[in-house]
Amino acid sequence: MKILIDGRGIKKTGIGRYIENTLKEVLKIDRSNQYELLLRDEDLEKLDLKADNLSFVKTTANFFGVKEQTEILSIIKERKPDLVHFTNFNFPVAYGGKFVITIHDLTLLHFRNLRNSIARKAYYMLKEQVMRNVVLKQGMKKADVVIVPSEYVKEDVANTFKVRRNKIAVTYEAADTEFSRGRINLEKKGINKPYILYVGNAYPHKNLERMIIAFGKLITEYLLDYQLVIAGKKDSFHKNLEEAVAEAGLQDRVIFTGFVTDQELAGLYKNSKLYVFPSLSEGFGLPPLEAMAHDLPVASSNATCMPEILGDAAVYFDPKRVDDMAKAMLMILTDQKLSEALIKKGRAQVKKYSWKKTALATLDIYNNVLNKKG
Repeated sequence: MKILIDGRGIKKTGIGRYIENTLKEVLKIDRSNQYELLLRDEDLEKLDLKADNLSFVKTTANFFGVKEQTEILSIIKERKPDLVHFTNFNFPVAYGGKFVITIHDLTLLHFRNLRNSIARKAYYMLKEQVMRNVVLKQGMKKADVVIVPSEYVKEDVANTFKVRRNKIAVTYEAADTEFSRGRINLEKKGINKPYILYVGNAYPHKNLERMIIAFGKLITEYLLDYQLVIAGKKDSFHKNLEEAVAEAGLQDRVIFTGFVTDQELAGLYKNSKLYVFPSLSEGFGLPPLEAMAHDLPVASSNATCMPEILGDAAVYFDPKRVDDMAKAMLMILTDQKLSEALIKKGRAQVKKYSWKKTALATLDIYNNVLNKKG
């Protein structure tokens, strides 16, 4: 059987990591099916995926473009796969063959990540309406199986789009456990004190402004001598964060690293005292799990899927309550026994998930759909 997988974005974080790690493990297990990976030129750069039963199919279609609806449909008709796996909600709505679709979360429907300009806002709102009322709705309706990364997302999808629960399959994701050797010059990054770490983007639903305010309380009210390091590529949302930092008078305490290499990121994890995750909405919550894999204690939001994924290996807080967030961080930073206990529990929590388990569950879904008549 031939299975075509949409691999666009495979070299980017998040969804790309899901595609690459799942497929790597699938190819180790399954030698009978033929796999074709749909990629753009930019996706092929430094791609380390090889197997006798894997080939690449090129496309010029970007996300949300017209070619996504036309060119990809033509490619599918030409390649004639027995099954297609759309690894994000983007798919050609006119396609009527067998397919499964992965919905990582519905955050974009619940939280509008609007940029600053009026033109961008208008574009985003149009995109949102098309996504909700056409692409997502049709994807849920037509897919043989909807794959999600947590029970939380399963319930969200079922309730938001009235999808039958027996059509939704949960395949948990995993944290990487093989790391680059940590190497970073902290002083060059402006880091000269013990620090609290956040890694990720700055979308509004990540709730970083409240995190900055909560951190400020640690400094001004609890008199702790720490820095807050926010690691991740800067984008238009960082302007608001920088303004919040300036307003709180924390310019020398809050460090924005910008993009960091894998080696630098490993170094940031290695030298940090605490990882904080204040997000208002997640589908799986990979960053705090990765922090646990690096032996960091975690203070996490109690929203959406986080308690499901992190179990008892984190100290939770209400992400909308700044005082609650500050107290959770304070508790870990001032209690060495608690910190050590969280690190130990974190190691055990990380081991509950693996990309091999994700691959096995995904293969079961593929085979069930392929063997289904009609």
